[in-house]
Amino acid sequence: MLSSYRPVVGVALCALLAAAPAARAAQIQSDRACYLDGRPVTVTGSGFTPRAPYAVTLDGQAVPQATGAADGMGAIMGTFTLHLARSDGYHTYTLGVQQATTSATTQFTLTHFAASFTPARGDPDTLKVRFRVLGFGLDPAAPNPLVYLHYIRPDGHLLKTVLLGRALGPCGAIRRTRKHRLFPFHTSRGTWKLQFDTRRAFAAGTADSPFLYYTIAVRIHRAR
Repeated sequence: MLSSYRPVVGVALCALLAAAPAARAAQIQSDRACYLDGRPVTVTGSGFTPRAPYAVTLDGQAVPQATGAADGMGAIMGTFTLHLARSDGYHTYTLGVQQATTSATTQFTLTHFAASFTPARGDPDTLKVRFRVLGFGLDPAAPNPLVYLHYIRPDGHLLKTVLLGRALGPCGAIRRTRKHRLFPFHTSRGTWKLQFDTRRAFAAGTADSPFLYYTIAVRIHRAR
């Protein structure tokens, strides 16, 4: 038998404020295409009616606390925080800013940073699983990286590295791999670590690592 992982979250949102130039058709944009769950989202806009009030919608639903007025040049700017209410680990939001005669929308994606495999129980020496990774493109310098899985033995030494594939989309995700054996070798009793990262050459992930990594501990209760 073996065991592993898992996160989940809720929703919260603040207000948009004001500042910047105007003149053309209204437009808004976020400062990034993808954000980690719970990190600030910054939105700026221009081309709105100067000093006129505006309202904000998220996925078509009004956000009562996110209201304000454009500045004297018809610009807006604000920062808010969202938490994923969905359990699938990511969601693309449509944010709208509306005045009486002017409106604009933009999209951005919120994601968890995570790795997992399903099914999560079975004989570790024969179990076939599909791996999933989320948020591995959060580094703007490497938006669609290759993702590797490193198998670390109970004694802390690397045994094997496999390539899972390329993380795609605005947040860098592999939503479902083809089936793999969870362990492509015979296992020994103890706690194995599965480190998912974006480097072919293995280095143990730490708080100071300059690369994204996610680790799952898998306890093997019996040996073959």
